[in-house]
Amino acid sequence: MVIMFLAGIVGLSRMNTQFFPDFGIDMVLTTVAWPGASAGDVDANIVQSLDREVRFLDGVKNVISTSREGSGSVLVEFVPGTDMQSALANVETAVAQVTTLPEDSETPVIRRIVRYDTLGRVLLSGPIAEAELKRLAKLVRDRLIQRGIDKVDLFGARDEEILVEVRPEVLRSLDLTIGDIAARIGATSQDLPSGDTGGGAQKQIRSIGLVEDAAGTAEIEVVSRTTGEKVLVGDIARVTDSFDDDGNTAWLRGDFAISLHVQRATSADALDTARIMRDTVAELRGELPPGVTLTVYNEAAKLIEGRIRLLVTNGIGGLVIVLLVLFIFLNTRVAFWVALGIPTALFGAMGVMLLTGQSINMISLFGMILVLGIVVDDAIVVGEHAEMQRARGLSGLAAAELGAQRMAAPVLASILTTIAAFLPMFVVGDIIGTIIRAIPLVVVAALLCSLIECFLVLPGHLRHALAGDPSKMLPARARFNRWFDGIRDGWFRRLVRVALRRRYTTIATAIAILLIAIGLIAGGRVGFTFFPTPEVDVVFGNVKLVPGSSREAVREALLKLENAAYDAARELSPDEPLIFTSVAFVGTHLGADGPGGVAGGQTYGSVFLELLPSEEREVRTAAFVAAWKARAPLIADVESLTFPPVGAGPPGREIDIRLFGGEPAVLKQAADEVQSLVASFPGISDLEDTLPYGKQELVLSLTPAGRAMGFTTESVGRQVRNAYEGGIAKRFARGDEEVIVRVQLDQQELTKQALQDLYLRGPTGAEVPLAEVVATTTQRGFATIRRQDGFREVAVAGEVDEAVTTGQDVLDALRPDIAAIAAKYNLQFRFAGKAEEQAQTFGDMQIGAAIGLALMYIILAWVFGSYWLPLSVMAIIPFGMIGVSFGHLLMGYDLTFLSMIGMLGLSGILVNDSIVLISTIERRLKDGMPLLEAIEQGTTERLRAVLLTSLTTIGGLVPLMFETSTQAQFLIPMAITIVFGLGIATLLVLVVVPALVAIGSDVKQAGGWARAKVMPLATRPARNATEAAPP
Repeated sequence: MVIMFLAGIVGLSRMNTQFFPDFGIDMVLTTVAWPGASAGDVDANIVQSLDREVRFLDGVKNVISTSREGSGSVLVEFVPGTDMQSALANVETAVAQVTTLPEDSETPVIRRIVRYDTLGRVLLSGPIAEAELKRLAKLVRDRLIQRGIDKVDLFGARDEEILVEVRPEVLRSLDLTIGDIAARIGATSQDLPSGDTGGGAQKQIRSIGLVEDAAGTAEIEVVSRTTGEKVLVGDIARVTDSFDDDGNTAWLRGDFAISLHVQRATSADALDTARIMRDTVAELRGELPPGVTLTVYNEAAKLIEGRIRLLVTNGIGGLVIVLLVLFIFLNTRVAFWVALGIPTALFGAMGVMLLTGQSINMISLFGMILVLGIVVDDAIVVGEHAEMQRARGLSGLAAAELGAQRMAAPVLASILTTIAAFLPMFVVGDIIGTIIRAIPLVVVAALLCSLIECFLVLPGHLRHALAGDPSKMLPARARFNRWFDGIRDGWFRRLVRVALRRRYTTIATAIAILLIAIGLIAGGRVGFTFFPTPEVDVVFGNVKLVPGSSREAVREALLKLENAAYDAARELSPDEPLIFTSVAFVGTHLGADGPGGVAGGQTYGSVFLELLPSEEREVRTAAFVAAWKARAPLIADVESLTFPPVGAGPPGREIDIRLFGGEPAVLKQAADEVQSLVASFPGISDLEDTLPYGKQELVLSLTPAGRAMGFTTESVGRQVRNAYEGGIAKRFARGDEEVIVRVQLDQQELTKQALQDLYLRGPTGAEVPLAEVVATTTQRGFATIRRQDGFREVAVAGEVDEAVTTGQDVLDALRPDIAAIAAKYNLQFRFAGKAEEQAQTFGDMQIGAAIGLALMYIILAWVFGSYWLPLSVMAIIPFGMIGVSFGHLLMGYDLTFLSMIGMLGLSGILVNDSIVLISTIERRLKDGMPLLEAIEQGTTERLRAVLLTSLTTIGGLVPLMFETSTQAQFLIPMAITIVFGLGIATLLVLVVVPALVAIGSDVKQAGGWARAKVMPLATRPARNATEAAPP
């Protein structure tokens, strides 16, 4: 016992505290930048080549590729358990074998995805210059990392550039090109080691000429004439210190801002690192210039603290109820030693959790609450039986020994069957399986520790607890015992007698009630929601303007959307503030992973809103989002406006339909038809697809005249690209980041007409207008093209109002029509998102449930030495559905995935009661009692033990079932399942199981009677040859 307590204390002090259990991300990401390229060009020239090489590597689960304007990425996901160092090396080797990447594309960047958990975000803003704000943001980042934070990413801190803009006529007058100027800057601005002097006094020689700012770049010489005249960069170009125009920006109510994403490694404790973040931010606030603010928002640590505190509070409440039940039903001293098994088992389980790499999180804490009343079941059975033997006159030592000996087999069987019931959770795969695996780990560890305590520690304590005179007890205890004995030996014995006498009616009645319960579910009176999302405090609004819109237009649209949110908040809550903070992001859409998690581009923008904590406001998040949608402003040139949900459960959208296997234009046509079809269903909102149109594309085709002048497609494309995208003259390190020196034509003059007037330099050095070399056509391209496992695909995704319909109902109704659309365009389709996750999880659980039931049967057959009795024991399992169905109906909750997890655990708990009952009946039969009398006596005798084991389990979960916090709502269905399922099934165990045992005896007798009648006929000799062999 002491060892278990010490192990628990060590485990409690060393385990990390976090939101969910750790789970690995076995992924490798390859990104290739190709500035100026369209998504279609990236898909055809980069992604397709990379896909072919990485798709068939060992251990690859799937490959997801994304082509965007200017870059492509290939994400390779490996099967869990893959050696990721070897996988990373394999991807690097495969990418190196691709020799067909465009010359102008940058070197592929390959990295393994390492998972970090969000602690929170820090927003730095104020009315100061962008460069100064970025310097302060780096100061905040460096201080946080110095104090122990593992990772801090900046969003809104654009990359620095030195921009050299030249007018076209100046280039022509000097007979220069963009490439000439870029090459001259690159050759001049550099530091080079030049060897050493050698000899006896060696000196290192260095050639220093690196220029690190705009003023220095302007002084670089471009042209030197024989007359001595020099032309500097500043003489012919505008040179400025600038920022990347395509970089993302953030805004706080009109002021420029930078958001710092503060993260921790999975090995760090969430609460400790959150404390570091808060203390560091508080310290830095005093060092900032006037007017500059530093705000912590979207703080995950507060949510973790709140939910853990909630579960701990419910756990303590459950423990109190369990203790009350024990002290009511058992002798005070016996109850004390039985109750001591609870902390012993839980502390022992925490030691096992430390050894197996677990953490303190919502799921493991829920597992402890779940097992709170189960771990004491074995001690109850042993203690109650020992107390009964002491009351019959045995000494304390003899009663303790006999209680442990007689209950050894049923207790061991109960523990093993409960473990078998929770084993199916190990079979569930993917992220859901990884998350819920903490429940069976905690339960199995606690049960094994409980078993050790029950047989190695408890009997010694019971010997002393039962040493006194059993007839001497408190008056209250004596009155309770007389009252309980009167019920047990009075109306309960009569109930059992009636159930045995009318056993077929008893079973028929139970089956009828079970059918009614199943009918409530099948008929939809009790609904089903795969994974209900807990109340969240974060809301997103994503806007996308038509291609070609300016960043300023996106910013103005976001400001209107943000103002609409505040108007909705004032309307819903005029007296109290509803919004804690809001941030506008230009250049990205927001998803569950924060900025950059979904899509991005110049015409994308998002508003991030954090509401007050759900416990501090009356308005629910869904109501606020509905009001925000209703007040959404009219935005010019808007292409889409969506409000994606922020979920804390499994990833994926409610509606996610994937079409694949065709060209982008065909996929887009089919996606438009699917989107129109889905939109016709009531309750569907926020529909969008993943194949958005991009900018208008001007396609340049070399004419015969251009070829005759010596131009090639490559030379034309390179010169046009340098004119518009700019030529990279130099990349150099300044501080902790890379700075680009970019040379380009003056952007103010680059219009469509300017393209026609653009001059190209031919092979002979002659300057020729572009219009004389190429023909131009216009087409519409796509901003993003996705592939999965080599096939181009488009996803049509949306959300479902569960008050109107369910995602599964919509998908079932859509399937025939979507199949017809796919066939029309010669495409394939599948359902992804939560539907895919649900189908896979259900499949895994069916396999796991079959394995669990088979293990239960084997264990029971071994314990009872019978093929029939295990069936009698397990027959009670389906009747648990009665309580589950009626419980959800009465409490007003839908069945959920966690309800199903609760049913698995419930099956093991129900079997435990049956084991205790049938073990006693078997012992009475061995003592020579007639069958019906043995069943009646055994059932009556074990009433107290059956009620105690059930009431302690129910008591441990009752506080959680009645929890009103919005953060606990998604856990309540699991508590309802066990509380109501066990409560009603316990009553059925006491009448149905005895009836089943009696019916089993009837079947045996009928079988024996049949054999007695048939065997004499089969063995009777033929009276003559005629009878033996009829003609």
